Amino acid sequence: MDCGHEWYRYFSCGHSHCPICQGGKRQSWHDRLEAKLLQVPYCHITFTVPHELNGICRVHPRELYNILFRSAWQSIAELSRGSDRIGGLPGMTAVLHSWGSDLKQHVHVHCLVTYGGLDEKSSQWKWPICKHKLLRHRALRNRYRKIFLGRLKYWMKKEHSSCTYHQSYEVLTADLIAKTWVVNQQPPTADAKVINAYLSRYICRIGISDSRLQYDAKTQSVRLEYKDYRKQKPNEAAPVAYRDLSPLLAMRSILQHLLPANFHRSRHYGLHAYPTYKRVEQSLPGQVRRHPATIRILFMLLKRLLLKPLTKVCNHCGSVTRPHEVLISPDPSYKYTFWCAPARSPPERESVAAEAGLIKAI
Repeated sequence: MDCGHEWYRYFSCGHSHCPICQGGKRQSWHDRLEAKLLQVPYCHITFTVPHELNGICRVHPRELYNILFRSAWQSIAELSRGSDRIGGLPGMTAVLHSWGSDLKQHVHVHCLVTYGGLDEKSSQWKWPICKHKLLRHRALRNRYRKIFLGRLKYWMKKEHSSCTYHQSYEVLTADLIAKTWVVNQQPPTADAKVINAYLSRYICRIGISDSRLQYDAKTQSVRLEYKDYRKQKPNEAAPVAYRDLSPLLAMRSILQHLLPANFHRSRHYGLHAYPTYKRVEQSLPGQVRRHPATIRILFMLLKRLLLKPLTKVCNHCGSVTRPHEVLISPDPSYKYTFWCAPARSPPERESVAAEAGLIKAI
């Protein structure tokens, strides 16, 4: 800045797990979600995997995450189909989270479900019998547990299973059959903007921002700021707590939540799925449909094309000016200060070929 104050602006790496960039993609996903929502109240339902399954989730994340998604939707779809509950097909958008506020492993999926469903035979919208929740809590919890364990058993015991785990299904689920699984239902709300913003907040990154990470050069430790929900009092915000980690342990806490390659963190089911919506679009009542018009992406493109100069309010003097940009090259040897393996260059091509016997001596 003109006053001499320095601040750092990092380049966007474009990685889907980066805690800094991907802001534009999050806004774009939020707008697409708004276009999918119907003009009905929505319920926020969270399905949690018991901590006894954290070990197998680390070994086989793709299979366990798929089982979690499908079990959550199947339990809602089956219970909603009954005429004594809803009697229609709902719509659901699910987003996977594998972390808690302190970055420890806590696998769960957040679901945004329509309050009611479409009866395809009569082309009418059916409302739930329960006024303050979508389905009866005990029935939903037990059905989710039954479907999850059934899918897990089928995958672990099928003939050509890729499961390589040190425990059998009977040993792994010995205490889970009678255990109460956590399924949290929130009351329906007509204003789903807060829920949409929460779901899109971590859609393109892991559940932490760079502002909650601080590195102490003297002690060579990383301080992680998180919310301690165990000490939270009713009708009060959760108190802030801290964890001091070594650099390697801090990197592990973030890297353990990386998704498998080509794995989709968000999925749409029922009326939110594009093929299903196109099939029943004409059957939906007019008061239920929503036709949003967003221009956020258009303004983002215009801002990029116009090449508007970057301005910033200086935190030191308060002036608004264009900063003087200076490119800082990365230090390639920094990562080796935490690794045991020394840095070395790859061997020459000819020497490798000679060792392999591919070059004839003259």
